[in-house]
Amino acid sequence: DHVGPIHVLLKCDASPHIYRIEGEEKRWIVDIEAFEAEGHVWDDVQFVSCGYLRNLPDGETIPPGHGPPPQP
Repeated sequence: DHVGPIHVLLKCDASPHIYRIEGEEKRWIVDIEAFEAEGHVWDDVQFVSCGYLRNLPDGETIPPGHGPPPQP
């Protein structure tokens, strides 16, 4: 079972980066260790177009302090 809020995780085919959507912002998850530390699993990742992701404003990175984040 999920603990806490269910986050939307998005990535696009042309990019290795995974972003967590919080409100209207995308937050770049910096690496697999951070991804797993947040309790995320690959089954939660949804694929969207890279253009859609690029159009979302950037939030703080996960974990914080790794910005500016790469664009998809």
